[in-house]
Amino acid sequence: MRRSSQNQAEAPGQDSFLDVVANLVGILIILIIVVGAATQKAFVQQLATAAQAAVAGGTDASKPADEALSEDEVEAARAAAAAVEQDIYRTDERLREQQRELAFRRLERDKTLTLLTTVRRALDERKTKLDQPAQEDLARQLALEEARRELSELEKVNGILAKQAPPKGIIEHLPTPMAKTVFGKEIHLRLAGDRLAIVPWDALVEQLKADAPRKIWRLRETESFTESLGPIDNFWMRYTMKRTEIALPGRTGVQQRAELDRFILGPVDESVGEPIDRVFADQSEFATLVRSLDPNRATITIWVYPDSFQHYRTFKKYLFDRGFLTAARPLPEGHPIGGAPDGSRSAAE
Repeated sequence: MRRSSQNQAEAPGQDSFLDVVANLVGILIILIIVVGAATQKAFVQQLATAAQAAVAGGTDASKPADEALSEDEVEAARAAAAAVEQDIYRTDERLREQQRELAFRRLERDKTLTLLTTVRRALDERKTKLDQPAQEDLARQLALEEARRELSELEKVNGILAKQAPPKGIIEHLPTPMAKTVFGKEIHLRLAGDRLAIVPWDALVEQLKADAPRKIWRLRETESFTESLGPIDNFWMRYTMKRTEIALPGRTGVQQRAELDRFILGPVDESVGEPIDRVFADQSEFATLVRSLDPNRATITIWVYPDSFQHYRTFKKYLFDRGFLTAARPLPEGHPIGGAPDGSRSAAE
């Protein structure tokens, strides 16, 4: 039904096109007649001019006009006249062929319009005889046919575009699942100055737990104090304890407590660790550590400084290929590794 309406709407446009073609053909006929008349007039004027020239040059007036012209001029004039005449005949024949073609196309168009009208009427009659479900089914069939036609056109366009598509490049991608907070065993690495160092985090924290209770008495005289630990594996720790007061519910007094304020870690010097170009060797300290860990129970956190950001992706891929989750901790230049009771945990990916 949709196609029939569309073809019927295009019919007046076809009549207009045929009218325009007929008008153009008429204009061509008029132009050819004008050109032929102008050519004949020019030929007559040429003959008259030649005759006058002959008389002015002393030619005997009793001789015919043809004798006053040279044979070459006469022959050229005859050839020009014959050529013009042949052009007129050919143009006339082409006009007749165009008229026959127009008549044939007009007849073909009329047959097509008659057929479309018949089909449209038959379709309308059939639709009136159908019930509502049948009409909906017919509408779906028509829509499906239209969709198939559009799909065919899209497939053709897609084929053309596929031939013109540039060569495909490979972009390496590391899957990044939703980050999750790290609990359990966590290994800390320091990536700075193009060197990787294993941070003895757990060992320093255990030393803090043993040292802090022995120094709490100092909070009787001051609100906070700072102590240094280590070095352990070329890393030191500095921690700060503070005194806090908590109001007791239902009482007028307060309770004093000793709490860890914060702690920081740092290397003894910047040459700590292994150079990047030797880290992935089988006998390196880093590779040995990775082989000793279970990826299902351990997460690796890398503290990264700006001068080594470009190396982090290499480490992440190395660890990802071995099944480890990796957490990144970017740090500003000169800022030490640190932690606090109210700090955030690492988020591994």
